[in-house]
Amino acid sequence: MRPRSSLSGSVAPAEFETALTPEGAIATFDGCRLPAARVIELLSPLVLDERLARMQTVLAQRCTGLALAVENLHHSHNGAACVRTAEAMGLQDLVTVESLNTFPLFEGEATEAGSAAAPLVGTRKVTRLTDRWLTLHRLDDAAALRTFADARGMALWGAAPTGEATLADVPDDRPIMVLFGNESVGLLDETLAVCDGAFRIPMYGFVESFNVSVSVGIVLADLMRRRRLPDGTPRPEDALPAARREALLAEWLFADVRASGLILRRALADA
Repeated sequence: MRPRSSLSGSVAPAEFETALTPEGAIATFDGCRLPAARVIELLSPLVLDERLARMQTVLAQRCTGLALAVENLHHSHNGAACVRTAEAMGLQDLVTVESLNTFPLFEGEATEAGSAAAPLVGTRKVTRLTDRWLTLHRLDDAAALRTFADARGMALWGAAPTGEATLADVPDDRPIMVLFGNESVGLLDETLAVCDGAFRIPMYGFVESFNVSVSVGIVLADLMRRRRLPDGTPRPEDALPAARREALLAEWLFADVRASGLILRRALADA
């Protein structure tokens, strides 16, 4: 499995990480461990009340019962649009399967073996920096994807024009991950083979497929509608656990507050 990171590298950089433990959410900074609650206590007074309240509202609306996975996307604008849609729909986890090429928002990484990365012209205008609020999980192949899903108790459903099921058949009674393939060839055969089901989006025109980012939007809008209560919050079984909300808030504050590293170092030195 590739290292976990945000797409921009702005959230939870290498010097600051969080983990869920039996004791709760723990942050690691400069090799030292401290409760995520302590990070929040130190940093939250340094952001506007309105911004802190917005972070807390977004966390309350995040859905952990649904995750998005994409395989070998090639075009940076498609990758950026998928990121923006996932964040807007209230997902927290984005999984990229990179068996043939890297996810196209990583500047400086090769998109194919031996080729230079395409310039990320305009992608920030597409993402609107929504990438900084998501948790990215980078995987090498279909086997790693299956292991990742199993470890989280998630069913895998792949989008494919030849799918026997339709979008309406995708279940909402258990955690699921919906998977979308490359713009040209779709999902690889070996990836479809590890899925629990394959579904198609009904179409009624001459064209045989949607753009991948459009497909993501259609599917996430439908599935998220089913998993939300009338007030817009997730069903209790789909909401982020309290410990993970705390961990994410600590990450977001660390990324948002200037000189957050210096503040934590001083707190650790005084402890």
